[in-house]
Amino acid sequence: MKTKFFKAAVATTLAAAAMAVTPSVAFAQATLVVDVDQIYKDSVAAKSGNAQIDAKYGTRINTVRTSFDTALKGWNDQVAIAKPLIKPNTPLPPATEKALGDARQALQEAQAQVEELQRELNAVSQYVQQQIVEKLIPITEKIRKDRKGDVVIPRNSLLAFDPANDITALALQQLNATMTVVQITPPQQSQPAGTAAPAGTAPAATPARPQPQSR
Repeated sequence: MKTKFFKAAVATTLAAAAMAVTPSVAFAQATLVVDVDQIYKDSVAAKSGNAQIDAKYGTRINTVRTSFDTALKGWNDQVAIAKPLIKPNTPLPPATEKALGDARQALQEAQAQVEELQRELNAVSQYVQQQIVEKLIPITEKIRKDRKGDVVIPRNSLLAFDPANDITALALQQLNATMTVVQITPPQQSQPAGTAAPAGTAPAATPARPQPQSR
């Protein structure tokens, strides 16, 4: 489960030291490289997170996907039925208009379910990634000190590097030895009485209404 969030979080944190030095030092021979994509893909902790997410959300994902596909097909079917009846300055028959309205509402509700599930999955994924990043940082820092390196840079931020300075395999080995399980339920943040609800708890905005194509 590769996400932009994970790569950005690791790039920002691991490269913090590089921003405090000149480019000539940051990209010196002592610069070490770690492939965070590979670590996230192959680490035991990431696989634990993926397995838990699949177990918890797999059925719901399939249900939401099926509901959306059904609603989309229903809308397209009603548009196809209404299309021959669309004439300039002439309203659609009431039954056709009602069928279109019902199909539009069903599609909007299905879209809202997709968006709600996506927000929840994003929050869970970010929490899993955060746990791995927090464990990875001290591991790479120890390797850097042991190797007497200057900095550790995510591999995806480099155009070229010396393979001898790639510490991915070592970092992955040490991560697997110290972290095999992650949590997928983010801790609930306490909220003072009378304050606004946290971002993401408000009802989803109504999706834009599809409109039947005119001839």
